[in-house]
Amino acid sequence: MLTLMMVGIAGPATAQGADTLDLRIEDTDTAGHPEVTMVVSVPPEMVGKSLTSDDFTVTEDGDRRPVTATPVPTEGLQVVLLLDASGSMGGRPIIAAKDAAQEFLGAMPDGIEVAVVSFADEPTVLSPFTTDTEATSSAIADLRLGKNTALYDGLVAGADLFDGAEGTRRTLVLLSDGGDTASATTLEEAIVSLLNAEVGFYAVELRSPEYDAEALARLGAATDGIVVAAADPDGLSAVFAGVASQIVNRYELQYTSDAFGRTAIGVKAEADGVVAVGSQAVRFPDPPPAAAPSEPAPEAAVDVEVADIAPALRSGSVIVLNWLETPVALWVGIITVFVALLALILFTGVTNPKKRRLVQGEEKQRFGQSRGKVLASLTEQATLLAERTVNRDEGASGPVTRSLEKAGIQLRPGEFVVLSLAAALAVMAVAFFVWSALLALLLGGLTLLIIKWWLGSRAKKRQEAFADQLTDVLQLMSGSIRSGFGLMQAMDTVAQEIPSPAGEEFQRVKIETQLGRDVNEALLAMAVRVGSEDFRWVVEAINIHRDVGGDLADILDSVMETVRDRIRVRRRIRTLSAEGRISGIILSLIPVILAVVMFILNPDYISTLFTTEIGRILVAVGVGLMLVGALWMRHVTSLRF
Repeated sequence: MLTLMMVGIAGPATAQGADTLDLRIEDTDTAGHPEVTMVVSVPPEMVGKSLTSDDFTVTEDGDRRPVTATPVPTEGLQVVLLLDASGSMGGRPIIAAKDAAQEFLGAMPDGIEVAVVSFADEPTVLSPFTTDTEATSSAIADLRLGKNTALYDGLVAGADLFDGAEGTRRTLVLLSDGGDTASATTLEEAIVSLLNAEVGFYAVELRSPEYDAEALARLGAATDGIVVAAADPDGLSAVFAGVASQIVNRYELQYTSDAFGRTAIGVKAEADGVVAVGSQAVRFPDPPPAAAPSEPAPEAAVDVEVADIAPALRSGSVIVLNWLETPVALWVGIITVFVALLALILFTGVTNPKKRRLVQGEEKQRFGQSRGKVLASLTEQATLLAERTVNRDEGASGPVTRSLEKAGIQLRPGEFVVLSLAAALAVMAVAFFVWSALLALLLGGLTLLIIKWWLGSRAKKRQEAFADQLTDVLQLMSGSIRSGFGLMQAMDTVAQEIPSPAGEEFQRVKIETQLGRDVNEALLAMAVRVGSEDFRWVVEAINIHRDVGGDLADILDSVMETVRDRIRVRRRIRTLSAEGRISGIILSLIPVILAVVMFILNPDYISTLFTTEIGRILVAVGVGLMLVGALWMRHVTSLRF
């Protein structure tokens, strides 16, 4: 949700075993159901093992399916290596970047065309597309540093190198440590260039005081690409090795499905004692309906005069139409269908997606752009404009982004804003044609308030659910550590065994740490998302243990007892204040219920409040006082602990 979509390159998943790795599902084609085709990438540890169909296992909701595996050929693959040569890369970063780039070239099979582009004050093509590895390696070794950072110009230059020939698989790999400071091109123009070139986008951000996480996040989200952070130069080699494996080590899996509707697919690859697993939720077509019983043969037609069938349709008669038969209903239907289609296209993406992002245990989400489709272009531009507006001041950590993360909604901020506005416009259109413009504005604003309330309510329920799971989480972590597991293995166990939201949040922490983020930083970010003061104590305890040592299991047990006592007190307070909360709800509903009852029993008596000026003033004042009273009672009965 705009948010940075972090996808695992390849790393150990210790919950499955010491040799278990992450297998990435790149694409799933269900158009020919029951025949299903999948494209998967194996981790670097499985490169060169010559996997066959017998080495792969595919399951649907736990049921195994026979599968045929075929290596995806690398013919037609073109790779542009785009390297940051600005002044901030001086010293150790540029040395590590060159070494990582050389290892990346070594991981490319023979015959793959690779080009190298650097960018500083302006982009420079160090080596055009060539299969000569020595020439490309020499170009990387001769890389010289500049001063400024023309990142967006470099992206456009890299995208322009692709020839656009049919059957070519285009990939651009970016390394940068800073935000753009010298480009004549804007970020939006760079995104359009990448989309028009139809490239697979990988970005490696080397964190420094100058790096711009927001720009790389928007690039990754708009192109449906992968953005990986490297905390220091020493981690670049491992990250580039993972990217190279993602690009070249792919297999196409084909099998016949027996499932219908929403189905959980699991993929496992095993060779020489090394195991890689991946999972995905897909939506297959619904099962065909049962055959309806045969209907009896129609009776013989009876000749009836037209005058006996429709006497009301004689010449000069007047026909009264109900509301659904009026032109107004037609326009309301047209506008509603249009808004629904717009929301559907924006939410699910348009045809021809180049890649898909995988969030473990959750359904894949698509976002792409179909060239030549005006509506798709409009929805993409609307999303980019919305993201630029909502994140103008606070970047990728803006309020909308934080609210979506707290609520556990997998949407970009721009997508959520556009969908909310589309819903409000649909309500306004219906209200405008049925009632009036003033009521349309009121209902549109009310729709946005309801969406905001729903988002906050969902976030609050998610926080409460996490708080209820916290003692179980701490107990499971403590037991895992006592049994000999490390901290990361204990968190991986929680991610596998505890349901959402705790399992989902620890899974995210696991992925972030595998991609180079410090574990304390990832845990603190998780504490902010779940809004739990108790979990902040857990993070502080883990941080202190990492600094001074000690028995982490005993520390977690102590924190668990404290958290359990706090939960017990919190629940007791909530029980004691339940009477006040229920009283507030009843007192707020009594006037509304009495008004409805009086309107049913004696509408003429109560209509004075709505047909006279003084009556409308009294209604407005009464509603205002009721709102003030409801807010005050809520404040009094909402105790903070």
